[in-house]
Amino acid sequence: MDELREKLLKANVDDNFFEFIQGIYYQDRKGEKLLPSLLAELHNEGEFNLVDLFQGFKNTPENHDFFSVRRVFEEVLPNINAPVKDVAECVKHLTLEAGHDMAAYMLLAPFKEFCIKDADRAKALLDIALTNIDEDFDHLSTAIEAGASKGEVTYVNQAIELLSHKNELVIQRAIFALGRINYQNKKLLNPVAEAICQSSLSSPTDIVLATSMRALFAVVSQSDDLESFFLDFLETHSELLGDRYIHAASEILFYDEQKISGNVEPKLLNICCYTKPENKGTINNIDYALERILKRNSFDDCVVFLERFFELSEYKLSVKYFDSFVRELHNHRDTHLSALLTRWLLSKKIKLGKYATDLLRDSDKGISIGFDRACVAKESKGVHLFLARKACGWFFNQPKTAISLIESLIPDIPDVELIDIQQLIFHPLCVSYPGSIRDHLETLSESKDDRVKKIATDVLAEYEDYKTSIKAALKINELSPSEQDRHTYWRHHSKLMNESMKQARSKSFLTSLFAGNESVLLYGNKSIHYMHHGEQKTRQEVPLSEISTSIEFASMHNLDPHGLENMIWQFKAEGCTS
Repeated sequence: MDELREKLLKANVDDNFFEFIQGIYYQDRKGEKLLPSLLAELHNEGEFNLVDLFQGFKNTPENHDFFSVRRVFEEVLPNINAPVKDVAECVKHLTLEAGHDMAAYMLLAPFKEFCIKDADRAKALLDIALTNIDEDFDHLSTAIEAGASKGEVTYVNQAIELLSHKNELVIQRAIFALGRINYQNKKLLNPVAEAICQSSLSSPTDIVLATSMRALFAVVSQSDDLESFFLDFLETHSELLGDRYIHAASEILFYDEQKISGNVEPKLLNICCYTKPENKGTINNIDYALERILKRNSFDDCVVFLERFFELSEYKLSVKYFDSFVRELHNHRDTHLSALLTRWLLSKKIKLGKYATDLLRDSDKGISIGFDRACVAKESKGVHLFLARKACGWFFNQPKTAISLIESLIPDIPDVELIDIQQLIFHPLCVSYPGSIRDHLETLSESKDDRVKKIATDVLAEYEDYKTSIKAALKINELSPSEQDRHTYWRHHSKLMNESMKQARSKSFLTSLFAGNESVLLYGNKSIHYMHHGEQKTRQEVPLSEISTSIEFASMHNLDPHGLENMIWQFKAEGCTS
């Protein structure tokens, strides 16, 4: 320890104090952690002034260890003796130097602890905060919180008095501080809640209302009898839906889930319905909240919220941006996910039909899923064919999903619709995807359900007749391109493929990984790479392995692209009113 003491003193004299701390920080953390206590001791003995030193510490691009060194000051701060004004300025400097980093405000907790250690420090800080109101930094709430830890009644009453201050920034910071106190004297909760509600009426700006919502919820959560204050607050300000106010509601939904009652949650969700699509942070909070609500099986609440949100935002933001909610939906594929797909395809709204496909956006090859038969049973005549056409239209590029949805309808389809369903399966699905759809139909032809078995068998037979007709047509010479035309086309196709490969390689992850270096395989069954280590290099041999993938394109895109596109669009838009 004596050796470290001498090195610290020497580093200070040599003007390389921070460089020395950077060098030993991680080593000290792994050892006896002597650095913080020794620094505090040297400061208190007057060997050097840590506050002055850190007041000049900058977060420059070349200073990669800014947060590590600042962490040392965080650990030292509660144990040093220094004028409150100097420490406050230093804390402000180091916090603002951190910029928008998530760790920027981590100095406030040790600064509060510093103030708590001496009652006069909290009072001094409060005087500083009120004498010169700093628009860039909040020392007022720290002073109130620190003071309340020793003199709760005095500082809480002083904070309540500040709610009538002429400066709105002071009001906002006082409200914030009242929401941060863990009240030991429960008799203070009622007057604090009343004061916050009254203050929000006097100064109903967006930032004050947002701060009031968070603070009031924190206060009423400390008692079982004060929820009415929060509900009245939400009702009173139901028309003032600013971005910060809505964001505060989303934060409570996400971060304080254990404290939210059944009376409060619907009102907060209703506020969040008015979120603007560009407010991504608020959307993320809502997404996590919806995931939690779905996990407790409150599926209907989630659906009502989403549809209301889509309507108010004019469908500018898809359900795919609520990715945590969608992932949780996939954990309930046969229940909640199936029900939502059915509901949105029945909605007769183009946007909700599109959002139904977004629910399965990560499943390029599609998944096997059925319609919710309970939802279908409630609908009127013709609904089965309507849904089958929707499934074909919206999931045409995911044939596995399309055929599984249609298959789920077959047991309940009225006899008069069976032929139409069968024709839909044959064309465009089976004709377009003779691989995957025919394989699926061959499996269904062995089904124990007579209806399913018959439709599968009939479609397969119809497809065989279709193949026979195609083969016969190929024998007509006039329908076949000449050898010169085929050669010209393949040269054109090869040129397009080469250009596409060049473009793909320029954006390839592997190309960027190997700094644009490509290897040309001349012979053999291994690929050779050289790994450079300074002036030396290591030869690495990698055995070749087969990489393959398969993509099934709809054949009708080649045979009749415009007719197919028109048919699919008709399926999507059929019956839609908006």
